[in-house]
Amino acid sequence: MLEKLLNKFPNSVSHKQEVSNVEQYLWFRDDTGFEIGIPKTAITPAEINLLSLLFHTDSFDGRNDTFTKLSWSEFLLHKNGILPKTRWEHVRFTHFHFDHNDFSYRDFEQALLSFVSSSAVLIWTGDNSGTLIEGNTGDCLKKEELIAMLQTLESDFYTKIEIFLGCFHLVDNELASHYEMEKKYYLKTKKLIQNQKMIVLADLLPFIFLKGMQEDEKKWFITQLLGETLLDKELIGTVKTYIECNSNASLAAKTLYIHRNSLQYRIDKFIDKTGLDVRAFNHALPAYLLILLSEF
Repeated sequence: MLEKLLNKFPNSVSHKQEVSNVEQYLWFRDDTGFEIGIPKTAITPAEINLLSLLFHTDSFDGRNDTFTKLSWSEFLLHKNGILPKTRWEHVRFTHFHFDHNDFSYRDFEQALLSFVSSSAVLIWTGDNSGTLIEGNTGDCLKKEELIAMLQTLESDFYTKIEIFLGCFHLVDNELASHYEMEKKYYLKTKKLIQNQKMIVLADLLPFIFLKGMQEDEKKWFITQLLGETLLDKELIGTVKTYIECNSNASLAAKTLYIHRNSLQYRIDKFIDKTGLDVRAFNHALPAYLLILLSEF
C-alpha cells in the first residue's frame, strides 16, 4: 500500500539516503520495513492523521497532525519564520519530558489537555518530550496545580515526568528565539537540578552562572525575570536590602526606615510582578544576582 502512495505523492521518496534534508519529510513505515518520506508541504493534517493510524511513524513529527500543531511545530522546531495566527497576546511554554513512552501518546495528550484551557496546544518535540503552549487567558494553572496534575499523570501512566515552566512572552517574531533560549538552558542544566519535578527559569540561573554567560544572555535573563520592576528603583532597592538582611523583614524595615507593613507590601508586589518568591532562598539568590547584574 505504501508503494501506491508514491504515485499519490509524486515528490515522496522511498529511502532517507535519497535526500539530504530528512527533517523536511514525514516518514511512514509498514510491517515489512518498507518506508516512504512525504514532503511536509505536500500532505494535509487529515492525511497525516489517517496514515499515522495505518502505518508506523518514524518521527515524533507525525504526532503534530493538526493544522494548529503543524503551524506551531514548523515555527518553533523547524524555524520556518511564519508566526502562527492566534488571538493570544502572550504565551507560555511548558516543556515536559517523561522517562519512557510505552503507552499511547494520544492517551497521554488527551489526559494532559484535560487539565488545561481548551485553547491550549500541545506539540511533540521528541518521542519522550513535548511542549504545552498556553495563552495568558487568566485560567492557566498555577505552579501548585501543575504539580498536582503531574502527580496524577505519573500515577496514570506509570512514568516519571519532568516539567520546565517557562515565562509568558509577547507573541511576535521573537517568540521562537525565546522558545530556543528556554529549551537551551533547560537541557543544559536539567541534569544538575536533582529531585525537582517542576523547574522554573529562576531555578536555572545559579547553574548558568556557574557555567558562564554571554552579555546578551545576561540581559535576556534580567529582562525575562525582573521585567518592568527594573523601572521601580524603590521596589528594587527594597528587595535588595531585604535579601541582604537575610530575609529578616524587621531588620530590613529598620534599615530602610519604613514600617514593616510597607516592606511587606513591596515584597508582595515584587513577587506578584516577577513570580520570584524572594522569601525562599532558591528565588532570593537569582533575584539578588540579577539585581546586581542590572546595576553594572
